[in-house]
Amino acid sequence: MSTIINHVEFFTDNLISSRSHALSALKYSGRFESILNKKKIYTYPRFPGHQRLKEGQTFLVGQNAVIEPYTMFLQGAHFHSMGAFSSSNSALPINTIVGRYSSIAQNIDRFFGNHPTNRFTTSMLTYDQNVTTFNDYLSESQKSFYYVPNPSPNASAIVIGNDVWVGQDVRFSTTGITVGDGAIIAAGSIVTKDVPPYAIVGGTPAKLIKFRFPPHIVQKLMNLKWWQYAYGDFSTVRADDDIETFIDKVTVLVESGAIKPFIPEVATIKDFIESEN
Repeated sequence: MSTIINHVEFFTDNLISSRSHALSALKYSGRFESILNKKKIYTYPRFPGHQRLKEGQTFLVGQNAVIEPYTMFLQGAHFHSMGAFSSSNSALPINTIVGRYSSIAQNIDRFFGNHPTNRFTTSMLTYDQNVTTFNDYLSESQKSFYYVPNPSPNASAIVIGNDVWVGQDVRFSTTGITVGDGAIIAAGSIVTKDVPPYAIVGGTPAKLIKFRFPPHIVQKLMNLKWWQYAYGDFSTVRADDDIETFIDKVTVLVESGAIKPFIPEVATIKDFIESEN
């Protein structure tokens, strides 16, 4: 049970990476509080059974959202795809995908758009045929103009892998960024290209600073894919184990059959729509 998107393996079925921002805008009520509690989707980190959304507040659920239990949406009212044990302190774009065990800090966002630079103008008028201003002009002047799509599609999904830490005030390119498993993005960075697994990047634009572990350790972690398991099953693991001890202990648990992949029931747009009705 897994989905591979841009070379990142997510242990959840039916994930879709798309530029589409199709969503349902819903009014929060007690019915939705019940569904969030039932599905173990949290909007407070430390108030069991309570949700921070207010009666009548509008919240957005992506049409392609697949949300595992034990996820935390701690800011905003955007519910996108996110894996178990991850937390977000930012209202990320609705087509975002976040894996398991990832930590998203505050004020994370994606730039609005890139414009072609080799045409006679960088204006949207050459590539966006849905802008009311331009359409009104053409209609009123009874003229037409030949559009050509933007060669750099905007609003592509941010794809964040498993065990990723994104620091505060990070900005992502609008053309689509994939952050590999285990990576760290330093606070204040502007990310304009994909981030390799276990890389630490930072700066404007973000550049490789170093890798969290030596190559042979990174390879072992990528082979083990420990995030496919629920950490409560790591019966022999201590929080302060060094990384090689951790790898050895989890490997023994896996090879002995003591643990199995975590396959929880997910929440989708269907759960929210049915709750509304």
